[in-house]
Amino acid sequence: MGDMGSTVLMLVLMGAAFYFLLIRPQQKRAKQQQEMTNSLQPGTRVMLSSGVFGTIRHLGERQAIIEIAPGIEMTVIKQAVVKTLKPEDDEFEYSDDDQVSDDAPAEPAFEAAEPSPFDNIQPSDFIDPKPSDVRTTDDDPTDQSSTKK
Repeated sequence: MGDMGSTVLMLVLMGAAFYFLLIRPQQKRAKQQQEMTNSLQPGTRVMLSSGVFGTIRHLGERQAIIEIAPGIEMTVIKQAVVKTLKPEDDEFEYSDDDQVSDDAPAEPAFEAAEPSPFDNIQPSDFIDPKPSDVRTTDDDPTDQSSTKK
């Protein structure tokens, strides 16, 4: 009878360990993700599950419009947002100005490029010439109908 009690005790301990090591932490993460998703506001910097950084512009019930670069927006489901970012999390700053910072090298000015030969291609350039209908037996080396003597 003591052997049966230790087996039951071992199963209960394994079930408790399984719950505290696997199920409970997953439930906590799901609850934190739900709270973060519910607290999203327009203007918040976020990171998506794909690793894309952006700023929330509009929020709906299930979707959000994220601006990933100035003037470039994309629509994602709200569950794709995995993290809200703090200002120190951003490595780069984007602005609408075309000014170059002092420590960046100036871009070379482009010279007037020569016109490309592909700029003036017409559809008639792709019409194949008619194949000639006249063929002699000497032209086809695989022709075995003629025999040499």
